[in-house]
Amino acid sequence: MLASMTRTIVVVLAVGLAIGCGDDDGVDRRDASSGIDAGSGSDAGASDDASTTIDAATSADASGGDASTSADGGTSGDATIDGGLVSMPCTASGACDPFDPTSCGESACRRGASGTECRAITTPVRGAGETCTRNDECAAGTLCLNFGDGFHCERMCPEGSIGFCGDGHACSGTIGDACIRVCRPIPAPCDIYAQDCADAADTCTLATHPETRAPYTACRTAGTRARGETCGGEAGTCGHDLICIRTGDTTACRQPCDPEAAVDECTTGESCTGMARTWMVGFCAPVTP
Repeated sequence: MLASMTRTIVVVLAVGLAIGCGDDDGVDRRDASSGIDAGSGSDAGASDDASTTIDAATSADASGGDASTSADGGTSGDATIDGGLVSMPCTASGACDPFDPTSCGESACRRGASGTECRAITTPVRGAGETCTRNDECAAGTLCLNFGDGFHCERMCPEGSIGFCGDGHACSGTIGDACIRVCRPIPAPCDIYAQDCADAADTCTLATHPETRAPYTACRTAGTRARGETCGGEAGTCGHDLICIRTGDTTACRQPCDPEAAVDECTTGESCTGMARTWMVGFCAPVTP
C-alpha cells in the first residue's frame, strides 16, 4: 500500500536487501529428475527462492540515489520499455520444451543429463499442487519438488518470464537450472499501516514483486528483532509492525507510520518524519535534539 506524502519529511531511500543475497540461498536444491525418492531427503530446498522479494529485513539508505531496482535482484540485462520490465523467457536446451505440456505427447518433458528429454508418466497422474514421491508421477509441465512443506508437483516456468504463472504466483522458485524455474506463491499484499495480514504470525512489510520489480507491501513471517534493535543479515529480521531502516551508519527496526494521520503514532523521542521513498511508506524517525 503506497502512501502519499503531503508534508515535509526526512527522505530515506529504500534499498532492496534480497533474501538469500541472490538466487543461491545456500540450500542444496537438487530436484527429483533422476528418480530420487522423497524419502531420501533430496529436495528443492527448505523454502522457495525469493531472491527478488524483500522481507522484513529490508533496509533503507539515506546516502544516495534510489537504488532499489539495482539491489532487488534486477540486472543491467533486464529489458525495459518506458521503464518497465519486459517478459523475456529463456528457452531450455534439449529435445523438448518443458514449459509446454504437449511437447512430448502422452509423455512429459523432464530435465536430463544433457538437456531436456521426453519421459513416461506413471498412473495415476498427479497434477500441479498434488503430493508426489517421484517425478514420473507428475503431469507434464510439473516436477516433484519439496519447498519445505513436503513433496508436491510444482509447475515449471522459464527464467525471465513475466505473467507465465498466472495471478498470485511468480516464476521465482529455483531448482539449480539456468533456465527452468518453478511457479511459487507471491506474498499477499497488505496495508502496512493497518497491519491487516490474515495470519497473526505475519507482519505487513516492504516487498518487491519477484517478476516486475514493482514495490508493494506484503505479508511475511515476522522476525524477532524489537523496535530500535539492529536488523538485517545475521542480525535477523524485524518483528511485527516494524521495518528495517538504515540511516547513516545505523540499521534498526523502525515502526511504520502514516504521516497524514491526525495523531502522530510514534513513541516519545520519535516523530513520523522518515520515509522509505521507493514504497512511499513513512516511518518513525528519532528526533534530533
